[in-house]
Amino acid sequence: MSAALKAKYAFYSTLIFFLIANPETFKTTQRTLGRIFYIADSTGAPSPYGFFFHTFLFFVVLWAAMLFPKDE
Repeated sequence: MSAALKAKYAFYSTLIFFLIANPETFKTTQRTLGRIFYIADSTGAPSPYGFFFHTFLFFVVLWAAMLFPKDE
């Protein structure tokens, strides 16, 4: 695997992590699922459940990204 391809995959992983671990994403999830689960407070700081939920969400999104056709 070339260095450029490794950099591309590292960038994609970093972007996915940034989008899912962002406090604004925690706030949005809280607004969406807040009646069912306590995900985050008003500042976007995650609860333990919110942390594990977003970790699982990161896993699913990263796994889905790996299902795209391979670059060679």
